[in-house]
Amino acid sequence: MATLADYFRGGWRFTRTIWEGGEQAQAQASGEGRFDDGDLAAQLIYREHGALRMLAAPPGARAIPFTRVFDYRFNPTDVEVLFADGERVGQPYQRYALRGNLLAPAGDHLCGPDCYNAAYTLDDAGRFTMETFINGPKKRTRVLTVYVRDRGQG
Repeated sequence: MATLADYFRGGWRFTRTIWEGGEQAQAQASGEGRFDDGDLAAQLIYREHGALRMLAAPPGARAIPFTRVFDYRFNPTDVEVLFADGERVGQPYQRYALRGNLLAPAGDHLCGPDCYNAAYTLDDAGRFTMETFINGPKKRTRVLTVYVRDRGQG
């Protein structure tokens, strides 16, 4: 799995589109992320920052800044992702199994009544996508994030 960690390592730029309950997108975000070596073997720490814009917002509305951090642990048969910021540091988020160029969910992540599932498609050395679905009694959300390698950041 060291080659899979090598695939992610370095800087990425991303665009993200969010749909809630229908075909019309509600928000878009863009930003930068980096996967850097952690303290453990086969560990990468992912940090991202960006800005989110609500598509129905009036002209001139300010973008909402955001950051997040995740801890990726690469194992012989899968990748485990843990929360690495906020009140849930160290708790499991999702686990993925490598199937060809797809990191497929190995299980559901439940957060209260909501179920989160995501999959990564490794398109080529310079691009991957992550698609997340969040379903629950009051949610039916789809999030599509497209990552492109930041050649200036390695």
